[in-house]
Amino acid sequence: MNLDSILDNNRYSHAIILIIACYISFFLFNSEFFVNIMEARNFVTAREMIEKGNWLVPTMNGELRLAKPPLPTWITALFGMWFGMEKLSLLRFPAGIMGSLMVLFMYRFTISLNGDKNKALINSLILTTSFYVLYMSRTGTWDIYCHSFMLGAIWLFHKAWTRDSKSYILFIAIGLLLGLSFLSKGPVAFFAMLIPFVIAYSWIYGGKIILQKWQPLLLSVIIFIIVSFWWPIYIAIAYAPEAAAVAKLESGSWMNRHVRPFFYYWNFPIQSGIWTMAIFTSLLVPYALKNFKAIKEYKFALIWTVSSVILLSLIPEKKDRYLLPVLIPSAILAGQFFHHLYLVFKENNSKKIDRILFGINIWLIAIVAFALPIVVFLMFHQQKLMSIQTFALFSIFAELIFVILIVCWINKNIRGMLIGMTTLMLVVLVFIIPHTGGVLNKNPKFKSISEVSNNAKINSLNYYSIGEKAFRIELVYEIGKDITAWDSKMNPAFPENKPFVVMSSEDPNDLFSEAQKNQMNLTIIDHFDNNKQRAGKRRNKEHFKKYVSLITPLNNSEAKSSTSIISSNK
Repeated sequence: MNLDSILDNNRYSHAIILIIACYISFFLFNSEFFVNIMEARNFVTAREMIEKGNWLVPTMNGELRLAKPPLPTWITALFGMWFGMEKLSLLRFPAGIMGSLMVLFMYRFTISLNGDKNKALINSLILTTSFYVLYMSRTGTWDIYCHSFMLGAIWLFHKAWTRDSKSYILFIAIGLLLGLSFLSKGPVAFFAMLIPFVIAYSWIYGGKIILQKWQPLLLSVIIFIIVSFWWPIYIAIAYAPEAAAVAKLESGSWMNRHVRPFFYYWNFPIQSGIWTMAIFTSLLVPYALKNFKAIKEYKFALIWTVSSVILLSLIPEKKDRYLLPVLIPSAILAGQFFHHLYLVFKENNSKKIDRILFGINIWLIAIVAFALPIVVFLMFHQQKLMSIQTFALFSIFAELIFVILIVCWINKNIRGMLIGMTTLMLVVLVFIIPHTGGVLNKNPKFKSISEVSNNAKINSLNYYSIGEKAFRIELVYEIGKDITAWDSKMNPAFPENKPFVVMSSEDPNDLFSEAQKNQMNLTIIDHFDNNKQRAGKRRNKEHFKKYVSLITPLNNSEAKSSTSIISSNK
């Protein structure tokens, strides 16, 4: 039994391969990375939904959280309620499910597009192991939700438009998926995915069919409006001033924050990781138009990709993770290149340019596979972050994949090349991710503020932040409860008459006046440093360093006694 007989339109083998790839890419060791700021916002909001019942009107650290639609947070909160908010891998589990759904939708969409299960497998494997897809599917943020739902809607749009019937059931499902996408991150996926898809589809396949099915389309729009807008309408009515302020802030941030040049996104193939060269190669338009057989399909994917990049480039605010929707049509583009090579080598009619581009692509990855053990030795084993046994096993796998890729180059085996590249990515995930802690955390003085939650003497008290340094939401997540801001200079009166905890980047003894000190007992419990970079590095920030102190207000007689003692000592 050879590789072709296993892969050729065999949906069971395809399912097994994709399940394994999704499990390793999205779920395995998914608690190893530190919680980033976007996740912390999601997790803190989810925790307060559970603890305070703020399901309809979310709060974050005790304040209204209206900047993002609530669907991903609702799902995260459900998992937190079922399994516990302290289990990070399960809080990230829903994102892995959404990543797996995206892969499923890609597989089904490709079959709807060309009826070829082998192409569907290629596109899906490329998508699964693209860097930003697997990264976003491993973190509990919003992006993977809205784009997964949108790809499902796009698949059903294409399926409905290519049928003779009105397809009302499909359009109902489309309306639901569009609504879920909007409830995940507002209009982001509509702008970055749906509009570019419609542009590409209308350009290549004609837009007449879209207009012909206006009645079921109208039904899907109505369902979309019902699913999408009930929550923002409620918030806009019940919390009108706050909603208006958030809308102004969010629209302003698109223009004023993280501003980058127009061409910032035009290196987008790099965000796919191991598939970078394949996507760059597929963007050689004269070569593709002259040689590819499925010209319409290629043009469709190309226009979809370019339209998405252009639209995203028009927005002044730019972040690398915003390129996630571009990787979807890019996977189809790369799949076109690999399928072309498979056909020409199978039919023995390849051209010199085909062989050159094939050689560049496969040798680049082969060299990476060969060199990886050296890199891992220097970064992990030499730093005592990986055992010699693990390093040896990883090296064997990497060099075996190197040999397989060379054999595939000799035999011009495209499917073997694809499986080899996918396996290399999965092997890196399996062996490297469990050992990344020491690489990502290089601060010898690191001490997590999450230890505060284990201090029985203070965890029942109220917590306050003081000083000039802001209290980061990542620290709120680590601590596990609300941190209320207290301006101890503008409002010198104590926030309560019983003991409470204050947290500050500055030494708390320098933050209180003598009058305040005479009214309290101050005990510094500990000092924590949540920086992952050592002191002196650019990313080592003071706001991640916190003193945790206990303040016990004194009653009037105690305060007077303390004052008299101080006066007599003078």
